[in-house]
Amino acid sequence: MPWPRPSAATTERGASLSSSTILAKTLLLCALFCAAGVPADPPGQERPAPSDLLASAARNGEKVASALRGYSYYAELTIETIGPDDMITGKYYRFSRIYYDRIGVRQERVLENKSTLPPDAFINDNAVNAMTRVYQFLITQQALSLYTFNYIGRERIDEIGAYAFDVSPAVKLPDPEKSRDRYLKGRVWIDDRDLQVVKVAGEAVPEQSAHRTPRFETYFRNQHDYWFPAYTSADDQIRMARRMTRVLVKVRFTGYKRNQ
Repeated sequence: MPWPRPSAATTERGASLSSSTILAKTLLLCALFCAAGVPADPPGQERPAPSDLLASAARNGEKVASALRGYSYYAELTIETIGPDDMITGKYYRFSRIYYDRIGVRQERVLENKSTLPPDAFINDNAVNAMTRVYQFLITQQALSLYTFNYIGRERIDEIGAYAFDVSPAVKLPDPEKSRDRYLKGRVWIDDRDLQVVKVAGEAVPEQSAHRTPRFETYFRNQHDYWFPAYTSADDQIRMARRMTRVLVKVRFTGYKRNQ
């Protein structure tokens, strides 16, 4: 459970209040904040307007995207199908090195790729690439034009205070049978100090008629003052052929190294 940031402020309500009453009220407020999982704003500090938060996050997102193009890193993807008895019925594994060429185009060198998934499991390179790109969602100037952002409030991601926004496509979705483009529908969390994305959760849309990607969560980690994708996980039921199948997805982004 996320925990609120401890408050250092104690307000004196008057001499008629006993210390036990003040303590009881303080404990009640703490309990309410803990239950809600939302940290209190510092006393006397104005909450930034959501539009200002998004504008700052987009500027920082451009910096993160630009910085990421100066790195190479590894992506280790595992997809497992789970049977009714919780046994693994198949596994897809891909280990690859991600880098950017001289003109900033993302490249991937697959180092290992194998699959024991059932024949009706719809997993191919296009589906995997569509998933992983949405999993690494960043707020940029382009994202502001493609998505609708609705401010939810302040929340905690582990020990990090964050601003939460619901996200949905603001553009007409393409025909999923004809286009590889996928969009995020879910929620993003922006760190309240660095104003960068630190968590993304949701699903990739539009869905194909018989298949969809599982709902996921991605956590970011700080790397040389930038928050880069670190870990993605998903545990969801998706349709494969004529039945629903439980799928586990794990992606680890490791070995970030600056280009020489």
